[in-house]
Amino acid sequence: GKYKSLDTNPKYLSINNRIMAEQGAKNAIPLTKDSANARKIPAVVFLENAEEFVKTYGAPEIMQQMQELYSKYVYMEKQLTHNKQRIAQKIPDIEKAIKMLEFLEEKKESEEEIMTDFLLADAVWGKAKIPAKSERVCLWLGANVMVEYTFEEARKLLSTNMENATTILKSTEEDLSFLKDQITTSEVNIARVYNQDLKNKQLASNKKK
Repeated sequence: GKYKSLDTNPKYLSINNRIMAEQGAKNAIPLTKDSANARKIPAVVFLENAEEFVKTYGAPEIMQQMQELYSKYVYMEKQLTHNKQRIAQKIPDIEKAIKMLEFLEEKKESEEEIMTDFLLADAVWGKAKIPAKSERVCLWLGANVMVEYTFEEARKLLSTNMENATTILKSTEEDLSFLKDQITTSEVNIARVYNQDLKNKQLASNKKK
């Protein structure tokens, strides 16, 4: 069997937590709030009253921090999109490894030898005979490491990693959907503050005339 190990603790989680922690630590303006997101990614606060918000905190300060927060959400979205693609590519590999293991188990039960081709080097193949009573298989674990397992051990490992891959893919898709909403809300907030600032400047200009 050929299989690369699955990262069950994606780095994007620690990256996202650090980014949002930095935002919360320095953010005197209440732009985010706790959310129901399982990864504890904060939610953007929708500005119900842009006029009062700008009056309280000042448009330049709000715009600066909003842009920073928006950039962080976009950055996390890119990281998650990459992670989703990586995990999605691993699932078919795991499925193929499971099917190959099942094939080997069937041949073992039928006591039938298997003739197969294997890759020696680029464009160089060799033939091999797999004994009918073979009860072990080798799996690639990544970083040029291959480990030999019994059929039972290999099945447990592949089943565990398939479960982990499916769970991670699902949580990543949930996070991407959540981030999409936060990015949209951030864009709306930025537009409302910008328009309110422009309105305030026009009113101030009219008073001077």
